[in-house]
Amino acid sequence: MSTRIGLLGIGFMGKTHADIYLKNSKAKLVAYCDSDPKKAAGDWSGGGGNLGDAFGKAFDPKTLTSHRTAAELFADPHVDLVDICLPTYLHGKHVIAALAAGKHVLCEKPLSTDPKEAQAVAAAAKKAKGNLMVAQCMRFWPEWEWLKQAVQRKAYGKVHSAVFRRFASTPTWTWNNWILNAKLSGSALFDLHIHDTDFVRYVFGEPRAVFSVGNGGKATKGGIDHIVTSYLYKNKNLLVSAEGGWNADPTYGFTMRYTVVFEKATVDFDLGREGKVLLLHKTGAKEPEVVACRASTGWADEVDYFLECLARKQKPKVTTPEDAARSVALVQAELKSVRTRKVVPFKP
Repeated sequence: MSTRIGLLGIGFMGKTHADIYLKNSKAKLVAYCDSDPKKAAGDWSGGGGNLGDAFGKAFDPKTLTSHRTAAELFADPHVDLVDICLPTYLHGKHVIAALAAGKHVLCEKPLSTDPKEAQAVAAAAKKAKGNLMVAQCMRFWPEWEWLKQAVQRKAYGKVHSAVFRRFASTPTWTWNNWILNAKLSGSALFDLHIHDTDFVRYVFGEPRAVFSVGNGGKATKGGIDHIVTSYLYKNKNLLVSAEGGWNADPTYGFTMRYTVVFEKATVDFDLGREGKVLLLHKTGAKEPEVVACRASTGWADEVDYFLECLARKQKPKVTTPEDAARSVALVQAELKSVRTRKVVPFKP
């Protein structure tokens, strides 16, 4: 039996998730809620994101039940799972309310910009009847999953260095431009850079400290538009860093990359290198090898994973609420380092 989905928030990610549900036999999209009268009436046109507007025009939203409020959606007996794609500052309270209503919840990242609120949500999830999963999509992106496995297996020996980079034009497509209000979104740190922070933790474990430099003011007043972080580990020979920013010129678009140097190989991922997004440079080889991964996205695979967990009545393990809360705390440590220009210890 398919899991019945109620979608809360019809922005770029809401429409992306809707498109994924329509193509997944484990799901049935039955209801939605959005405060925009146009979207509430069934017109989901417009909007975009870093990778464009991924929503397909495969169905008429007017065939779904449109709820006027989130509380009404949570009370709908025909909804099993609430997918929360609201602006970041609305995540925490709506996750807790949906869980209290007995629903399963998929929440867009980040869980919050406040570590204390994130911990409170994780605590509520422990007591809830339903399951909560935070959509940390890079843990499911095929080429990033490949890297995780290569590091775990030590397929090419130990890792010497890992550099992650995510850079974008200033996002201007959000409702009421909320994303450029640092008090609401947490700026580029919590909306963009947290992808790499979370993945660093996922692959290499908890760092003992961070040192970050950054600046702001061009895109978000009071926030950070560009950050470069070094994650400091007990192993002093392990160099791990991540750079993220969204203050590039409007013509720049979006880039997502990583380069990892192993003892016996170097792997290089570049989303913009069509047909050769993941290259493996083996020691002694004359040419790099193109690594073939399944044709999918982390968005589609995270949704499918959560649906499979629900079908099997299992709690998600790839990403947990506690894990999501720790990633929020680590980004907060990075922000403190930017503000103080000091190394900041991290104790999750």
